[in-house]
Amino acid sequence: MRNHSIADRDPCPYRIIEDIGGAFAFGSVGGGVWHFGKGAWQSPKGTRLMGAIGNCAARAPVMGGQFAVWGGLFACCDCSLTAIRQKEDPWNSIISGGATGGILAARAGPKAMASAAVIGGVLLALIEGMGIWMNNYFAQQPMGMEDPNAAGGMVTGPPENDITAPPTSGGVGMMPTGLTLRRAPSQQQQQTIGGMEGESFDSGGYETTFSSGGGGGSSSSGDEKSGGWWPFGSS
Repeated sequence: MRNHSIADRDPCPYRIIEDIGGAFAFGSVGGGVWHFGKGAWQSPKGTRLMGAIGNCAARAPVMGGQFAVWGGLFACCDCSLTAIRQKEDPWNSIISGGATGGILAARAGPKAMASAAVIGGVLLALIEGMGIWMNNYFAQQPMGMEDPNAAGGMVTGPPENDITAPPTSGGVGMMPTGLTLRRAPSQQQQQTIGGMEGESFDSGGYETTFSSGGGGGSSSSGDEKSGGWWPFGSS
């Protein structure tokens, strides 16, 4: 799997400048916070604020420069490995971290150089491993959003009794329990209703007729007699 953090980086000639600037900013900010607290702690009472500001102004740029040297050397090693291997992967960063640590500790002797190289390689391996794990973790689809083809054609949806379910393509959503749809009468029911047209029956002394027409004489007479279609008369 391709590491997105590596693919999104700038090309090598500009990557060196970017890493130097980023490392300097990181070292200056972090070193400023550290040395500000250290200066306030070591200063006597009454001069803690001035001592913290003075210590921060004196030591923070130094730490920023050290970080910039480390970042620039690391970027140079990374670009050199990319040109030699003709590909970018986490191994370039791991090897570059070890080489950077060893080069910076070269004046202390071979033993210190080897120790610093091992520490640098392990630290970069942890950083790259954490980056790959985070990319894989956030690249996974959230629960309930699985691909229907991958799940055997079964799509997870709301429960059957969910009255808040959106309507489907047919216009009818999931109906809750106890609710039914009003269907059109079947052909047999239409024939039965048609046979009952014109027939009357007695309901409380008022005559009511069934009619499927828009308006007929029987319906008008029934309205005049009973005051409407209501079989129990009007109030």
